[in-house]
Amino acid sequence: ALHWVMKALRDSGFGSEEALPTLAPQKASEGQDREPDGRQTAEAVGDGHHVNARHLLYPLAHVTRFPVPNEKVPWEMEFLIYDPPFYTDDRKDKGSVDPVGNAPEALAGISYNAVDGPTDRRSFHGLYVVQDGLPLNPMGRTGLRGRGSLCRFGPNHTLQPVITRWRRNQDGAICRKGIKRMLEVLVVRPPRSESWALPGGSREPGEMLPRKLKQVLRREFWSSFQNLLIQGTEVYKGYVDDPRNTDNAWIETVAVSIHFPDQSDMDLKRLNSHLHTCDPGMSVQWQVMDKRIPLYANHKTILQKVAALFGAF
Repeated sequence: ALHWVMKALRDSGFGSEEALPTLAPQKASEGQDREPDGRQTAEAVGDGHHVNARHLLYPLAHVTRFPVPNEKVPWEMEFLIYDPPFYTDDRKDKGSVDPVGNAPEALAGISYNAVDGPTDRRSFHGLYVVQDGLPLNPMGRTGLRGRGSLCRFGPNHTLQPVITRWRRNQDGAICRKGIKRMLEVLVVRPPRSESWALPGGSREPGEMLPRKLKQVLRREFWSSFQNLLIQGTEVYKGYVDDPRNTDNAWIETVAVSIHFPDQSDMDLKRLNSHLHTCDPGMSVQWQVMDKRIPLYANHKTILQKVAALFGAF
């Protein structure tokens, strides 16, 4: 058992850096299994092992995961001593989350692999296994059972709009880095955070716009932005390697690119005029797209896909 603990510590990178959410590891990123327009299908994702979903310390909770070495991540691999703790956060918004605990009667009303009332419990990666009334993470073991701090058992769907424009100098010419044009991306910084993030995340049941976007966009522009979103280009769809994931609950996202090629575009001007922050601790701004900006790791991966889509730096 000590061997597994020490090896898992090394594999998880425990203590090396702060746990930040990232997309699933992708061996297919060199070009195979891509759709002709550069989008990557969900089936092409997840060949590697999730890493952040195995960080020993669960974020914002006094919970330690059962160590899982790389070779024991797949459910198909026998792991006789695997005995992860069960953790479900007792959230205040009880009406919008699944029940606390794993009592069969409390979970009996949940329909997995289906649209369950207002909640879509289908995974982008196909059918997932349900064992003893609980769904199993399609990417394998995480060292923790339960719902964790997520809202739902099974997939927790999020949306990440990637809103970009060309970076321009004072005379209006597009800035370049070498031969490649440079982009700016609209990002937000939540209260008490040092990192910027895309204005996306989870959505209310039946809603199209994510909560974080609504916090920085005036209500009168919501329907117009919804139309922009429908016309956008999907750049990623699938599993997110997030430190909040568990054996029974995980995050999946759709990233949609919305690009304004013309600085005089009326929709861009209207977007800028409708930006605001309802929370004084939250910031919103256009940020040059560069790997050095302090951005959540999975969001950087999404931006790399958008940059590739436009042949930008």
